Amino acid sequence: MKRLVLQLSVLCLAAFVGACSNSDTANTTNKSSANVDNSLTRVQDAGVLQWGADVVGGVPYVYEDPDHPGEYIGFEMDIAQAVAARLGVELQLVIKAWDTLIPELQRGSYDLAMNGIENTEDRSEMVLFSAPYFVYAQQITVRNETNDINGLDDLQGKKVATLSGTAAEDILRASDGVHVVTNPEIIYSYRDLEDGRVDAVVLDTPIAAAYGAPNPKLKNVGDSFAEGEYVIAFRRNDVALRNAVDSALHQIKTDGTFQQILEKWGLFDQHQQRIVNIDSASN
Repeated sequence: MKRLVLQLSVLCLAAFVGACSNSDTANTTNKSSANVDNSLTRVQDAGVLQWGADVVGGVPYVYEDPDHPGEYIGFEMDIAQAVAARLGVELQLVIKAWDTLIPELQRGSYDLAMNGIENTEDRSEMVLFSAPYFVYAQQITVRNETNDINGLDDLQGKKVATLSGTAAEDILRASDGVHVVTNPEIIYSYRDLEDGRVDAVVLDTPIAAAYGAPNPKLKNVGDSFAEGEYVIAFRRNDVALRNAVDSALHQIKTDGTFQQILEKWGLFDQHQQRIVNIDSASN
């Protein structure tokens, strides 16, 4: 009887160990599967690269074509189409509000976000960045009658509008005595300035050129400052897709496509030439 009990105990122990071993193997397999980066094959199998961007107040990035409602144009549209072509897939624009682009990317609403996204340190902890595709700086815009604002130091004690979640907001909040007013869309900041609700707007140079300079009631003042770079954002696990997009960006920078796109939009200058030179030197 004792022998029988001992044998049964041994059998139970063996079964338990086997079950644990199988469970560990299954868990390891599941973890390995979860860690597999299928981001590039996912896009290739779908035949579509989904791109998240905001088109409201999107000049010159991406915005609705006034001559063809329902179609979208802009220098980022041209770059995104060139990248998709080199990946051998179609491009699909997914429209979201600017301040939701990163959360929606993390949620899986699209494959990448590209919309004047600055490569800030805080953002780098949440997403992967591509190589830069544009060099920007900050520009101050005021009303025509304003004569006491010409630089960042002159904004002390002033109400200054900007787009929420931008490098401009970070700079303004780090500046003593500036009353920062954030808006979810670009157009609201310039509207607030025009209507006298704020004293100035600080936003990226392409935005100021598109919305500040053409407005007869406003003017851009002082030299641009705080140079930075625009990048494409990816989910942190999508390394393969990021690498493929970087390769596509490298191709368009070195074959002349990148320069042609920016020249088309009046945006190619010595700063963008520096990006081209870096890529050309790495060939």
